Amino acid sequence: MDFVVFAPNPWHDIWRNRQQIFSRLAVKHRVFYIEPARTSLSDWRRGRVVLHDLRRPAVIQERPNLWLYRVPAILPSRDTGGIFDRATDRLLAAHLHRTLKRLGFLTSAAHNSQFTVHSSPILWLYRPTHWRWAVGAIPHRLLVYHITDDYTAFGHLSADERDTLAAAERDLLAAADLTIVTAPRLLELKRTYARRIELVPNGVDFEAFQRAAANPRKLPQLQHLADQFPLIGYSGHISSRLDLPLLRQIALARPTWQFVFAGSEDPRGCEEELTALKAQPNVHFLGVLPVEDVPHSIAACDVCLIPYHVTDETLSISSLKLFEYLAAGKPVVSARVPAAEEHSAVVRIAEGKADSWIHGLETALAARSIPPQVAARQTVASGNSWTKRVGQIEEALVNAQSSVF
Repeated sequence: MDFVVFAPNPWHDIWRNRQQIFSRLAVKHRVFYIEPARTSLSDWRRGRVVLHDLRRPAVIQERPNLWLYRVPAILPSRDTGGIFDRATDRLLAAHLHRTLKRLGFLTSAAHNSQFTVHSSPILWLYRPTHWRWAVGAIPHRLLVYHITDDYTAFGHLSADERDTLAAAERDLLAAADLTIVTAPRLLELKRTYARRIELVPNGVDFEAFQRAAANPRKLPQLQHLADQFPLIGYSGHISSRLDLPLLRQIALARPTWQFVFAGSEDPRGCEEELTALKAQPNVHFLGVLPVEDVPHSIAACDVCLIPYHVTDETLSISSLKLFEYLAAGKPVVSARVPAAEEHSAVVRIAEGKADSWIHGLETALAARSIPPQVAARQTVASGNSWTKRVGQIEEALVNAQSSVF
């Protein structure tokens, strides 16, 4: 199978389920991964486009069977949907078409200049925005829509943006040959509109986190905390979905505890709260770590956190970080969200107020190294490996193709 993937984040960004899935699919199949970054007309006007951007190749072969595509800087967008965007979109579609044909993702029928369905790739979308353009631009044998969050519940959206996104998603669900969702609540919300839908939760690179826990490597970013105890860790995206004021209260109440945050940041809707948290002397932000360092950053922690606000957005999350924490054998304290409650035998649930979280953290610290509990955590994680998840996805694709053709 060949895949053309419209991804919502660059390959070398913080690793999410798309990189985990397609790095594994690329072992047996070919993957063309289209990164989201695109220059805008205002970037050109403000001098943000430099010679390096113009010289940057559009296609890089990242590894055998995996190519990364970056939209050429000479094809900027105004994001207004006007004449300029339509013109550059046509040029971009033509460039993609030529590139895919050159790499063999698109092949012509022997006696026909038109591309056939059976010679075309599987088109994989992660967002409902601009989906009609993608479907029109890329000949494909199967259309897959992969939903990893309830996008319409994102807190930074206006009411109009939410309505527009919801309408686009309903249309895409109806058009997709296969929809994959990562959480049971997403299955409930989307199944009414989808033609064919499968639940495939997020997973974990179990061996990588288990190895790091057994043989941790000291990271330079954590050297100044080498003799500190305890280290309370969070790994993942840092945004308004986290209860940042709560975290600040906990840090203030336990000044000898060290809190470590590793991951990308989105300050929309939480800039003041994020700044206030960062101002605490026992709070440390490491930024985005290389994917190979993430298991070792978690291995260095004594307890790990899932400190979400409980909202429509977080009720629909399949927490990738939960399985990573558990694979490292770490105790986890989490907000009351379904992803954590499903594994309440190995996760401590904390309710709202700082006192509840502090009690949960203290209890978790006391049990952090008890061998049967460590083993129980890792057993849960091992049953949720990315290898298993990719097998589920391949089976779903085979079934979807058999029903289409």
